[in-house]
Formats: sequence, structure tokens, C-alpha cells
Amino acid sequence: MLAAEGDLMRRTRAWLADPGSMTIKLKARTQSFAVSLLRQRPGRILADEHAALGVPARSRVVERDVILYGDDRPVVFGHTVLSTSSVKSDWPFFSKLGNTPLGANLFFDPLVGRSPIQYARLAAGHPLMRRIAQALPDVDLPTSLYARRSLFRRRGGVLMVTDVFLPALEALMRPAARPMHQIEKR
Repeated sequence: MLAAEGDLMRRTRAWLADPGSMTIKLKARTQSFAVSLLRQRPGRILADEHAALGVPARSRVVERDVILYGDDRPVVFGHTVLSTSSVKSDWPFFSKLGNTPLGANLFFDPLVGRSPIQYARLAAGHPLMRRIAQALPDVDLPTSLYARRSLFRRRGGVLMVTDVFLPALEALMRPAARPMHQIEKR
């Protein structure tokens, strides 16, 4: 492995394991940050999610898919699922999020606790990879992408958040990365 590849892997692991807010991290490294809501609706839980969320396989859930943009470039695909029974009682803000980042609510609510982060590499056939390809048809995606997920608990409700790292995120992972507008002016 080349030294540059080793550095990239270390940075990627550090970003995957970082327990802080992805929103805050991205805002600190970009001039402009935006969330684009792709969908938020009832659906079926994915096969690799039900055990972690603690619901039966093929359960109905509420799911939300977004793209996080840093300086107009798609950098993270966000996927959130929660049981339909806990939306109103435990996560009342969820149905009103729209293009608001989820982290704006999760990381500043004293009632919210977070489980340890799990991470993996998603292969091309994974349902989230297919959703990303559909949402970003003009982006040249590799055959696999790194992802991390964790559970957030509030009262009795559990919400699972998955962040999938898109190729453009690599530029923001560099040490002392400056917002893109500062790089272009040099």
C-alpha cells in the first residue's frame, strides 16, 4: 500500500469512528452546507437493520434518505429508520425535519443517548448503494463505499442513522482541510 493510501485509510477510519455530529464536522470544513431530502416515508426495514433496531424482520418503519452537500458537492448519503410506533411519542421533531439536518436535533437533546458506532464497506448490490446510484446518476461511484451507523435512544424510542461516505468526502478528510472556496482562490 502506498503511503498516501495508508493516510487515506487512517483518515477514513477516524471519520467513521468519530462520535461527533457529521453535520458540525462538515459545516466546519465547507463554506456552504445543505441537506437535500430524497424521501421520508413508511417502508420496510432492510435485512441488515432489523436486528440492530430490535424489530422483527420485514417490519414497517419510517425511513428518511438525504444527501448532505458540502460546497455544492454530495459528500454523505444519510439513511435513518425508526419504528412507526415511536415517531410521535419519542421523536416528535422527525416528521417536520424536511431539509433540516437530523444532527441539529440529536446532538443537542439531553434525552438522546447514542450507541457505539458500527462501520462496514457496502458492496454495489446493497440496497443503500442502489439508492445512492439512483439519487446521484451523474456521480461516478466506486464498487463499494464506507458506511457507519449507530442507534440513538430517546425515551423508549430507537432511531438508526447510517452515513454512507461518498467519493467527494475524501477531499474534506485531509488534515486541516479548508473550505473548498479557500482552496480554489490559491
